[in-house]
Amino acid sequence: MSKEIVVNVSDNRTRIAIVEGGKLAELYIENAEHKRTIGNLYLGIVRRVMPSIRAAFVDIGQEQDAFLHFSDLSENLPQLKNFLNQNTPKVETVSLPDNLHDQNPDPTKHLSRNQRLLVQVKKEPISNKGSRISTDLSMAGRFLVLVPLSKVVAVSRKIEKEKERNRLKALAGSLVPDGFGVIVRTVAEGRDAKSLDKDLRLLLERWRRVENRLAQASNAPTLIHEDVDMASSIIRDQFSDDYDRILIDHKALFHSVRSYVRAVAPSMVSRVEYHSGNNPVFEAAGIQQGADRAFKDRVELPSGGYLFIEKTEAMHVVDVNSGRSGRGKSQAENSLAVNLEAARVIARQVRLRDIGGIIVVDFIDLRDEGARKKVYDELKGCFEDDRAVTKVLPMSDFGLVEITRQRLRPSLTSSFASSSGAALSDDSDISKYRQQLREADSRMQRLENRLQKTRERLEEREAKLETLEQDAEASSSRSEAPADKQTQKQIASLQEELAEVRKTLNVERSAHKQAQQERDKAKREAQSAREAARSAQGERDKQAEEAERLRSKIEQAESERVQHGAEATRPADEVVDALGTWVAEHAAQHRAVTLRVHPFLAAYLNRAIPSYPTRWFMEHFVRVHLESDDAVSPLSFAIEEADTGTTLVEA
Repeated sequence: MSKEIVVNVSDNRTRIAIVEGGKLAELYIENAEHKRTIGNLYLGIVRRVMPSIRAAFVDIGQEQDAFLHFSDLSENLPQLKNFLNQNTPKVETVSLPDNLHDQNPDPTKHLSRNQRLLVQVKKEPISNKGSRISTDLSMAGRFLVLVPLSKVVAVSRKIEKEKERNRLKALAGSLVPDGFGVIVRTVAEGRDAKSLDKDLRLLLERWRRVENRLAQASNAPTLIHEDVDMASSIIRDQFSDDYDRILIDHKALFHSVRSYVRAVAPSMVSRVEYHSGNNPVFEAAGIQQGADRAFKDRVELPSGGYLFIEKTEAMHVVDVNSGRSGRGKSQAENSLAVNLEAARVIARQVRLRDIGGIIVVDFIDLRDEGARKKVYDELKGCFEDDRAVTKVLPMSDFGLVEITRQRLRPSLTSSFASSSGAALSDDSDISKYRQQLREADSRMQRLENRLQKTRERLEEREAKLETLEQDAEASSSRSEAPADKQTQKQIASLQEELAEVRKTLNVERSAHKQAQQERDKAKREAQSAREAARSAQGERDKQAEEAERLRSKIEQAESERVQHGAEATRPADEVVDALGTWVAEHAAQHRAVTLRVHPFLAAYLNRAIPSYPTRWFMEHFVRVHLESDDAVSPLSFAIEEADTGTTLVEA
């Protein structure tokens, strides 16, 4: 079965689709309001410890305090506390006991109010519940998962060959430094030492940044490490030999993904493709309709039946209805056929919408126990390809099936759909005008149907009137007497009815003409928006190419500096960290500033998605106006007041 990843990037959101066999299987959406937080590390403050519910609540800077269940406390909790108490935290300086993984620390002794604690997000906030967090820290790479303050060396259970498991375990154990553990991921099967070592070095470098930020963190709660965005996460975790291609419509992201794939899997770099066509990438891939249907409460079944998918406070409820299906079948046969079809569609919709928690399905009643088992087996089998852990219970006597599915984040419909079940607008003109055109087309179709029916009724009445008038005239000529009163009455009634029908026809013709004009207008606006979008995309591509060219210059200059033994300067990441720290600490005093940097550094700050100035605004509500200045050293900066131009800091 063909598989591909399709990525659509706009100014306000990123959509990532997993396509299997030409059909949309999974859909992920990320924007400024719904940013991925799973994997982020926070230096939090313990607010409450509640042994009665075996949990603590930790302030990590989000709207609700995060939930830390005692079962999510790692066995290295005492060592984690020692690590955080150091002035310059280093994993290597913490002594790990031989029985580390046999420890069972008492939460009430190691957790106290107002204590600083380094935690990692495992589940995102849902409804009025805060994030679920853990002290079991890890960092995922392409082939390995790095576990600080640990001695574990493990291999994914999905690698089943014992010989390969032993090889990978021995290889990983020989590479990992003291103070760290490592888990070998499934995609590492068959990889050599060079691939694993390169991935491990990247992870260790990332962890060193965490240690540096912890040493500089003066306030808590604060974000210490932000995991990769949604698109990068999915490509890192899912892209494998099973996938035919990655199709991306954003040039900067395309170059970034291509560079990443070239580094970790050079043989697959040709599968990363850039979409440059005129049609939007989701339409070109044939999945736009599937993406639209993910937000609708009603889902049509091919046979004529339909589903209603509704969300309550505690669960999702699915109602199966037979609708127009069942012609030529008995009631029992029709009910079984609709239920089997519904089971397949439900499994696909649950996965597509990323629905988690409790799901209750109300199937059409089946009296036969064998028929119930068929529906249960079909539903259970359809969930086998789902990566989320899912459990399905047998059908009850009332036709109800209960499903529990692993939930890591809010479902698409609860995050991105309006109360009417329509997808929330992405503020894109092309999307808005496309919707207006669809509505105009639909209205035109309805009016054309009504107009046609009115024409047919008019023709029918005219034919009947003509027949009556001919009969009346023939009768009158034979008897030389006027037609009888009954016939005259029928003729008068038909003439009145004809006048009303002609009046209705004129009104509907006028409405049809107006609808035609509205449709033509919507079509013109949609075309203009499409051309504007293409123009904007072209401008973004130019900017991306310029940023890529400048990035190459930066890398080349850095390489030359190292080769010629020039005086060491700060890496760009340290400059970005320093800027972010200043913005966070001065957010209350300065809501708008001008940041003056060298063009190379300006390109580096704008290259990220979203750009660093955008991130600072979203996180701290500080508008940072970026200005390029050749006079500024490449890895220095100056921050000025936006209104007066007064220099606030230079570094």
